Amino acid sequence: MSLASGKPLYEAVKDHVRARIESGEWAPDTRIPSENELGPMLGVSRITVNRAFRELADEGRLRKVPGVGTFVAEGKPRFGLLTLESIAEQIGARGMRWDCTVRRLERIPAQAQVAALMDLPVGAAVFHSIVLHRADGLPIQIEERHVRPGHAPGYLEQDYGRITTFDYLRRASEVQEMEQSVTAMLPDRATARQLAVAPGEPCLLIRRRTFRDGLATTLSQLTQPASRFELSQRVRMHLPARGAA
Repeated sequence: MSLASGKPLYEAVKDHVRARIESGEWAPDTRIPSENELGPMLGVSRITVNRAFRELADEGRLRKVPGVGTFVAEGKPRFGLLTLESIAEQIGARGMRWDCTVRRLERIPAQAQVAALMDLPVGAAVFHSIVLHRADGLPIQIEERHVRPGHAPGYLEQDYGRITTFDYLRRASEVQEMEQSVTAMLPDRATARQLAVAPGEPCLLIRRRTFRDGLATTLSQLTQPASRFELSQRVRMHLPARGAA
């Protein structure tokens, strides 16, 4: 067995692994060949396979268990705790199809709580949207956003069935700071119905504010079933030198 040429070998190994996952040959929780086994099979070095496995693990496609082996990860979207990411890209990275329904897209006066969190006068105009995101047709997230109009003047004119609100906001203006919290909650009946879960099924609630030049530009509330959603991120630690105060 050999890899197609024309791209770096580690990328070709990643394509090989992804193809077997997406075809169903390697199902979730399947232990795949080790780095020492797959290297000779594909005619590449162990170092090359190690890099491919490491990047696929960072993407959430593989799960490495020290001393046991490397397994195909469950195919549910994975979101970073310290980064801003597009839900459509994260769903697509799992080989799943993203689509959505826009429930609300409007200009409204800011109520007291929203105004306080966005440093606006009560009644000031804000853009407001509610979007239900799906992965392979299964509801994955209810996204509610309030947006400062001057931050993204064209927010209400976009087709969010083709581009996510996140992707438009990413293009419209730079985010300099983010504040984010995650809590567990039980959905009310209306939320459970939208997400197609039982009323007693736990959900995760992400509350997020983004800032530019010290001003809150967006206020978002993201609700998703805990069983269909993963919060995970790998970061490099910057520890003080040994012996430092």
